Amino acid sequence: MARWSPAPSAAAMEILFFPFVLLIAVPGGAFLPALLLLLWVRQRWTHLGPFRRLVSGAAVFAWLAYAPYETWMYFWMQSVIAPIRVDLLLIGPVLLIGTVAAIAACYAQTGKVSNG
Repeated sequence: MARWSPAPSAAAMEILFFPFVLLIAVPGGAFLPALLLLLWVRQRWTHLGPFRRLVSGAAVFAWLAYAPYETWMYFWMQSVIAPIRVDLLLIGPVLLIGTVAAIAACYAQTGKVSNG
């Protein structure tokens, strides 16, 4: 008898959104990645060009805006019977893509080897 397994796309979605499950479960948990990204981008800020600063700054701003919102939503979820977080369908991918773009922007700039 064949055993049921989730579709590959469902498994990929679970892997992508697992960090958000941890952030939702802990009040104030979103401040940790926000702070880590802020420190990492700040360390490389002077070496970034204008576009890379814009990408990195937007990602840091998104995390810093999301962290208090998620903390507020945690306490809201405690007061309702069946909280359904449809907002995460938009917020999750935005934060994920923004974080990857910020890391790529910072790494691509500082990862270059100079011939001087």
